[in-house]
Amino acid sequence: MSLPSLLHRLRERVPQSLTGGAMLLVSATVVNLGNYIYNLILGRWLGPAAFADANLIVTLFLVITFVTVALQTTTAKFAAMYSASERPTASAELRRWLERGAWLSGLGGLLIFAVGAPFWQAFFHTESAWPFVMFALGVPFYFMLGVERGMLQGETRFGVLSLSYQAEMWSRLVIGIALVALGWSVLGATGGLTLSLVVAWLIARKSVPSTPSGEPLTASERTTIIRFAVPVVAALIGQILINNSDVLIVKRFFDANEAGLYAAVALIGRIVFFATWSVVTVLFPIVAQRHHRGEAHRYLLYAGLGMVLVISAPIVAATIFFPELIVGLLFGAEYLSVAPLLGGYALATTFYALSNVVISYRLSLDNGGGSMLGLAGGMAQVLALLLFHRDLNEVMLVQIYVKGGLFFALVAWDIWLLLRQHHVRPTLASGPTAD
Repeated sequence: MSLPSLLHRLRERVPQSLTGGAMLLVSATVVNLGNYIYNLILGRWLGPAAFADANLIVTLFLVITFVTVALQTTTAKFAAMYSASERPTASAELRRWLERGAWLSGLGGLLIFAVGAPFWQAFFHTESAWPFVMFALGVPFYFMLGVERGMLQGETRFGVLSLSYQAEMWSRLVIGIALVALGWSVLGATGGLTLSLVVAWLIARKSVPSTPSGEPLTASERTTIIRFAVPVVAALIGQILINNSDVLIVKRFFDANEAGLYAAVALIGRIVFFATWSVVTVLFPIVAQRHHRGEAHRYLLYAGLGMVLVISAPIVAATIFFPELIVGLLFGAEYLSVAPLLGGYALATTFYALSNVVISYRLSLDNGGGSMLGLAGGMAQVLALLLFHRDLNEVMLVQIYVKGGLFFALVAWDIWLLLRQHHVRPTLASGPTAD
């Protein structure tokens, strides 16, 4: 068999969604690298104190992602179902309905951050209130972006989805660095963030094909969508609390210099989560489609956990054995005092990256129990950090205990569900179901 014919047969056997998923994984690596370069430049140019303010805005951006990602996940779930059922007009109505909700939510977010800017300045002890105003202007576009990306994700158009993430990263990198270089400091970094959201939204919106209007979604369909969104929001609030509460609490209770040092550790340690998030992005719609068709999907959970381990293990090992080298190379000598925290932080983040795979897998099967466990874990971390923050080392240890405990609780819950399913299955008159 010739090489061209062999390659042709391989392309026929490999689902397009998986090849596009591989493209998304590669793209995510480039995006995360670009975002890290951006933050590393800010850390070196601004110094610990000003970097703490800039990182606060980035953290607030990550906090509101629970709205954007909830919109994206909900859109992706039902766009995947409508795509599998070949109902393009239903997908179009889904998009229009969720866009209206995203726009109204975005206006609410704009008012919270813009009008409340003086309060946020005093609460987080920042130099100026203007970065909060600049950040607020991008919130409506960011929420709308969630719907457009959800359509692309649900229809497994991962190539175009990758393009939207690339556009966001590169515009942020170029515009943000240019504004900081011109002397705009924290406000310039925030401006780069806001403008990157506008650029990404424009590209994603143009990439989703327009479909003629069909019948509006029925009341029953809207109720189903809302019911699905509730555990999604719970899971994402838990994710936001677990991934970002530490930075906000440190910024509140520690001085500006220590907050900036800790922000550097968090930025490096979180590379595990951001390097593996695309695994969940690819996993979710494929599992949802296979479940909808009654096809086997359990192996995708094991594949997702395995991929996260393969990606995270070398990162954790490097942060444990070479923390001073990593911190020194990335941020410089003035950040070296917090290098011993790096390995523990990366380990804690790995526990949560694994937890996120289990939560997403079960959520794609319409089971929101993992979302509630994730929310409980996030609330437990906030409470523990409010009680135990004697020093930065204690802040790091709290996260290892909470995130590790959450992962093992999720594994136990998932195994219990699997055993119960196999126990009940033989008694069902409808026959076997796919797992």
